[in-house]
Amino acid sequence: MALRFLESSGTGADLPSLILTLKKRFPGALPKHLSLAAEMYAARRQAPAKLGAWASQGYFSLAVLQQASRACVAAARARHFAGCRHVLEIGTGSACDTAALARVSGHVTSIECDEATAILARRNLELLGIANATVLVGDAQTLVPAALERCDALFADPARRTPEGERIFRPEDYSPPLSWVMELPVRGIRAIKISPGLFVEPPPGWARQFVGVGAECLEQTLWHGAAVDDSSVLLADLGVEWGARPLQPALPAAEELRGYLCEAHGAVNRSQRLAEFFAEHGVRRVADDVAYGISPGAPGRSPLISAFRIISEGPLKVSDLRASLVRLGWSNRTEIKKRSVNVDPEQLRRELSLREHSHEAEFGVVFLFPWRGKPWCVLCERECD
Repeated sequence: MALRFLESSGTGADLPSLILTLKKRFPGALPKHLSLAAEMYAARRQAPAKLGAWASQGYFSLAVLQQASRACVAAARARHFAGCRHVLEIGTGSACDTAALARVSGHVTSIECDEATAILARRNLELLGIANATVLVGDAQTLVPAALERCDALFADPARRTPEGERIFRPEDYSPPLSWVMELPVRGIRAIKISPGLFVEPPPGWARQFVGVGAECLEQTLWHGAAVDDSSVLLADLGVEWGARPLQPALPAAEELRGYLCEAHGAVNRSQRLAEFFAEHGVRRVADDVAYGISPGAPGRSPLISAFRIISEGPLKVSDLRASLVRLGWSNRTEIKKRSVNVDPEQLRRELSLREHSHEAEFGVVFLFPWRGKPWCVLCERECD
């Protein structure tokens, strides 16, 4: 009733305000019920952008929505499970991955440790018309051994936040621990979703894949028994893949800053194969510790690399930079990007006092990084994406 009231009123999505509104409207209701209704309302307003139009009527807490895979990522990952007889999933969450797996396999048994989350997940599966999935409630380390006897594949999405919502950085503090999941005796394909920033040296037979959507690297998946190259990259929204095998020999570092400054997609940077990626595109790295490259001409168009035509370059001096931007007529829409220099871009933006943007105003990109032993500044025009 409280959720229907919020949806019919069309109020905003600020959580404290929503809870206060519900307390006034339903003074006799339990606070935990009102908090859940407010969370679900706020989550429904955010969910369609991540999960699809159906999610405007879905059932989520904000914490579950935060960890949920985007619909395009879940679908891309599920394709590797096509034809599996029975997939075991650890960590049901929103049930977005559950539904994607169920669409390509015979059955999915999903284990969720939180009863309330499991109830909402079952409602989402009903909403999506998924009938070949079962959600069990309990501790994965207790339930998994028996469930594995009837399953021929595994997908795990261990909890990477504490109950209070804080990020967990040590994989052995995941719930369940990463090492325990990796050691499970699964007969077929295995995939484990982990943080994109976590470095894992994969044991033999395992491969890491870095998954991007738009301009961001959102996830890392550990694979076993799938046709996935180690340190490969997938842009799930575009279906673009890049594999780092066979390795290309890295080109020597750039000797001058001329032509085009190149920036790889964040998923490529995370793969730790940037030098090989740049070599495939004829790009020389600025330096080993700087994730930018230099190309004499514009590299071929690809969603995995952005190129910027270099206009000028020199040591970073705020007064000189301000004068250059005034001469170019660049507005405050100008981007400021940095790597490996101790500069606060927003503080620098305030010091530059850029003109207000207008329809006629020009803007560009300012890159800051170390070069020749000092902070360097390169002014560029965005050439292609």
